[in-house]
Amino acid sequence: MPLFRLNTVKHCLLVLSVFALSSCGGDQKASTSSGEVKPAPPTVLERLFAPAPVVTSTTISFGGNRSNYAITQTSTGYSVKDNIGTDGTTDVNSSIQQLIFKDVSINLQIASLASSIAATDLNSIIELYISYFNRIPDANGLAYWVTQFKNGMSIEKIGDSFYIAAIQDAALTGYAPDANNVDFVTNVYRNVLSRSPPDKAGLDYWTSSLANGTVTRGIVVRSMLIAAHGYAGDAVNGWVSTLLDNKISVAKNFAIQQGFTYISKADSITKGMALASTITPTDSSIANGMIQALVGFQSTNTANAPTPAQASRFLAQASFGANNSDINNLTNSSYSAWIDKQLAMPQKLHRSYMDAQAAGFINGLSDLSQNNFFESFWQQAIKGDDQLRQRVTFALSQIFVVSFQDSNVSNYPRGVAGYYDTLGANAFGNFRNLLESVSLHPMMGNYLTSLRNQKESGTQVPDENYAREVMQLFTIGLYQLNQDGTYVMNGGKPVETYSSTDIQGLAKVFTGWSWAGPDKSDNRFFGGNADANRDWLPMQSYPKYHSVSAKTFLGVTIPAQSPANPEASLKTALDTLFNHPNVGPFIGKQLIQRLVTSNPSPQYISRVAAAFNNNGSGTRGDMRAVIKAILLDNEARNDTTLAFANTGKLREPVLRLANWMRAFNVSSTSGRFLMTSMDDPLSGLSETPMRSPTVFNFYRPGYVPPNSGIASAGLVSPEMQITGETSVVGYLNFMRDVIPNGTGSSRDVKADYSSLINLAATPDQLLDQLNLTLMSNQMSSNLRSQILTAVNSVTIPTNNTANADAAKKNRVYLSIFLTMASPEYLVQK
Repeated sequence: MPLFRLNTVKHCLLVLSVFALSSCGGDQKASTSSGEVKPAPPTVLERLFAPAPVVTSTTISFGGNRSNYAITQTSTGYSVKDNIGTDGTTDVNSSIQQLIFKDVSINLQIASLASSIAATDLNSIIELYISYFNRIPDANGLAYWVTQFKNGMSIEKIGDSFYIAAIQDAALTGYAPDANNVDFVTNVYRNVLSRSPPDKAGLDYWTSSLANGTVTRGIVVRSMLIAAHGYAGDAVNGWVSTLLDNKISVAKNFAIQQGFTYISKADSITKGMALASTITPTDSSIANGMIQALVGFQSTNTANAPTPAQASRFLAQASFGANNSDINNLTNSSYSAWIDKQLAMPQKLHRSYMDAQAAGFINGLSDLSQNNFFESFWQQAIKGDDQLRQRVTFALSQIFVVSFQDSNVSNYPRGVAGYYDTLGANAFGNFRNLLESVSLHPMMGNYLTSLRNQKESGTQVPDENYAREVMQLFTIGLYQLNQDGTYVMNGGKPVETYSSTDIQGLAKVFTGWSWAGPDKSDNRFFGGNADANRDWLPMQSYPKYHSVSAKTFLGVTIPAQSPANPEASLKTALDTLFNHPNVGPFIGKQLIQRLVTSNPSPQYISRVAAAFNNNGSGTRGDMRAVIKAILLDNEARNDTTLAFANTGKLREPVLRLANWMRAFNVSSTSGRFLMTSMDDPLSGLSETPMRSPTVFNFYRPGYVPPNSGIASAGLVSPEMQITGETSVVGYLNFMRDVIPNGTGSSRDVKADYSSLINLAATPDQLLDQLNLTLMSNQMSSNLRSQILTAVNSVTIPTNNTANADAAKKNRVYLSIFLTMASPEYLVQK
């Protein structure tokens, strides 16, 4: 098998570092009640960032986000159908000027108004938004300025008004209230010519010209725009003109074709800037994808049979990977039926495997090791029929983290297996039960030190570790959230969910809990007289060590107790956390990130959070409803999303290896899947299940690779936190060895390539098969051509059977390796 050359490795890393994975939205609603006091005349700033009108005779308000509705044009106006809520179907006549939704309004007149002036003049007005703020205009603001232009106001004068607006709302626009000429020229250089900082000669020229009155700010902007357009076709600087053109195109999509205006002024500014920041000279798909998320993706009938490519894509999200058998079964069924069948499958306990292995050891349970858990993990992840439970449990293990790397946990391999079973048992249950089961598991108690936690006494205070993390990581997060996952803001800053006082109050709840056993003696509380099953049985309460003082947290107070009642305290605390409005969007978004895409739209998050809040039958926290909402959402299932660069997620190393195992029907010689730790980034994969280096998992859900295209676009890529030159080279070396030879101790786990070897003489058919199982038929023609060229370079001899068989195998190995090494595979779309 040929070596993968270093320049190819560097190319792979480069593409990974800039692949763009979306987030932006609003959650405010305009009121249109009649009889209200006539508002004061709008200021210049309000005209520039015009909110949706409130005149009921010309507007219709709706209760949901724009994406919940289907809008169709009729002979008399429009028809608006609510696909999610209870608004029904609304006829819109020609007198209506605005449709107001929860997140955006639609200006029904902007398209006609925009077409009433010359295209060059319209572009000039749009370019002012870009020049002054690097933002996409909203429809209402653009309509206002088009009208002013038609009434005789010059482009330069409009530009001067933009500058006044920028100073008035400096906190949002990026201008200082006391901005000087240097600040202004620097901003325009950055926004128009993408030069930051500007060249000194240009900066000096324009600032001195402004100072002596030779030019106005409007003339400065116009001159730089002319310069930018003058680069068109230039071999070196042509990208400047192309970037400006791409921003204009996206602006027209947002403001004119869709007629959008965010409900709040702040959103129109900040989110308009966020849209513009995602645009590059070569790609505007991220911005257009964010706009399409606002519009909503066409509904997919999840009761219909998917195509093979759609089935493969679904299985990449809902399982540990596709194979031919599962693809064929799904194409003869439907997404909904597949999920229902998976939800009904029984759970197989990892602890049972651990007990069976211990029974054959000389010292029984004492001889168990982490490797025995890894064996069980890979057996079930690869061969388990309950693939949905397997994948969701793995996702939950990355949120509710317990790790073998912790010295308090590493001595209990069966306990960790039991903890993983707990996640699996609750994966299809209710989140409230999951939260309690996690909180009382002795491995979580060991890991986050709530086990043996004692009440306050003298200078001793309760351990605050679990109290902090159960809020920050397991339920509500650091900041208050709207249902769509956006921050609740106050004074331009996100509102915190809890304080140190809340942590202190909640910490008292988690006192007086320790090892399970037949009694509640001091000896057992502190770890003596160990029960044989204490490593997996839920912790029990020890009232003697539970705080009896009042416990205040998150606006709730548990009164002082006499006698101590740990169970009552725990119930109040967990009920309070469970019912916090943050839980749906906080947990929902992370599960979307683990299964489908790193940058779900606010609309997607809101729909999943709604399912968490109410499963349709009045039940909160139904994980089955949440999983269905994630996997069946239009943004997960509609093929249109594949065109947008903000769709998808980087496949983490464990998933890549699992994909290979399932795609090629691996078998274990021992029957045990003798897998060990794969932590080493050079010889392994930088990731081993249940061996996270910290409670924050291997990577944070909000991780942004520094100095990257992802950062510039305002997006996140969690899995990139464990991706670097070392780990990329390590992955390539690892797979180059594993594909032909197998993996695990003594090469215990090997693939079955027999069906592919039969296709080796026809590389096109070989690539078709790999494209379907590994890439859901998303392989580009360029990548396909490159792999075909490499595969065809391996000649199959005609005069020697043994050499011919070896060549066929090498063709298969090479095609799999190059596919799995490609950035197109590494990004799960």
